[in-house]
Amino acid sequence: MSLFLYNTLSRKKESFRPINGKVVGMYNCGPTVYNYAHIGNLRAYIFADTLRRTLEWNGYKVKQVMNITDVGHLTSDADFGEDKMTKALLREGKPMTLEAMKEVADKYTKAFVSDLKSLNIQLPTDMPRASEHIAEDIEIIKKLEEKGFAYKISDGIYFDTAKFPDYGKLGGVNKASLKEGARVEVNPEKKNPADFNLWKFNNELGWDSPWGTPASPSGRGFPGWHIECSAMSRKYLGQPFDIHTGGVDHIGTHHNNEIAQSEAAFDVPLVNVWMHNEHLNMAGDPNAAKGSAGQVKMAKSGDNFLTLNSIVEKGFSPLAYRYYLLGANYRTPMMFSWEALEAAKNTIKNLIMFLAGMPEGRKVNSDYEKMFTEAINDDLNTSDALSVLWELLRDEKVEPADRRATALKFDEVLGLNLVELIKKQLEPITVPSDVQKLIKDRETARAEKDFKRSDELREEIKKFGFEVKDTEDGQKVTKI
Repeated sequence: MSLFLYNTLSRKKESFRPINGKVVGMYNCGPTVYNYAHIGNLRAYIFADTLRRTLEWNGYKVKQVMNITDVGHLTSDADFGEDKMTKALLREGKPMTLEAMKEVADKYTKAFVSDLKSLNIQLPTDMPRASEHIAEDIEIIKKLEEKGFAYKISDGIYFDTAKFPDYGKLGGVNKASLKEGARVEVNPEKKNPADFNLWKFNNELGWDSPWGTPASPSGRGFPGWHIECSAMSRKYLGQPFDIHTGGVDHIGTHHNNEIAQSEAAFDVPLVNVWMHNEHLNMAGDPNAAKGSAGQVKMAKSGDNFLTLNSIVEKGFSPLAYRYYLLGANYRTPMMFSWEALEAAKNTIKNLIMFLAGMPEGRKVNSDYEKMFTEAINDDLNTSDALSVLWELLRDEKVEPADRRATALKFDEVLGLNLVELIKKQLEPITVPSDVQKLIKDRETARAEKDFKRSDELREEIKKFGFEVKDTEDGQKVTKI
């Protein structure tokens, strides 16, 4: 069965054909580790993980590379503003040294990897750090300079977009319409408004380079954010490779710049398939966003900065958040709400209880497996895949043990860690004596028809991590 993926470059779904038979090279734009990832950031990595799992479902072996940006990413996402890692040093009161920058990067990389594990995201084959690939950056910049694509001005080395006629082909960006002060840097020394930085001079902090100036003989500075991804993807995957992913906000600037510098340097395409996930939006000022009315993109600089730990503290499992995201196609903008997350939490809880009540063993149902594959192979249609899962579970014509086996097979793609969640559901619950007393008090309140007190006690019990449900056989206690 063919796998169809939407290619941002061609702007259509295409039948996927890897370069090297059954081996797929995939590069995912990773985090800039100057702060904790917010849940909008994490949508990109759940999407990438679903893509990898779908490729493996189809029999491919995936070499997955996800970079860690620990230098060179400016706050504008283009070429102006502070370096984000420098901003982190100032925020945390650390000295302006490469050693301190590494400490900050280590801290937030560790937190990011912890988030990936909590969301049951498979770790990439390689997670290279930008700071460890400076030599590779310099090598590509020198090649661009030799071929006439790069020039030097007072603050760094720039790519001459006028020399690359195809600039902006990803997403149909019209280079001629770009105006300084919007998505490009206001810099009177640049030859063209769209020209972007390859190496940024910094006398105080950075690495030496071949591009010394009278003011800075060592040429000390940082690589540009864009060149880092070109260097790391080429080193670990070659050029061209199969799939490059990232958020939709990367299309206009970052990814078009990657294409220009990589293809200008080596005269072959950078990658065959570009895939981009949409934003997770929050309610906000309808006049303040680029998205639809009443929605703003989640951002680390705003008041809508929610980490994974933020939602865990409110009683939500990371896997409930994963289920919530699987309910929409990755190319669909999503409006975050606590009510929607609560619905996902309850749905996954019902799913686990459903499966826990079914016997083990038996075999995968081939008809439902085909339906599931058709859904997931249609550009990762996870919402339809979940519909197939629930149709299966409610189909009494299929033996319960077969339903369970088939659902667990589907989880190879969905990544909900169902085996472990079922195991946890079936474990005997040890209820502390304090909670037992609250449960007994609630039973008394219900017997006395004091339902207000009963509801108050239910909420009190929840604070201890337990939930009480009223059944025909009395109160049933489960661990949240």
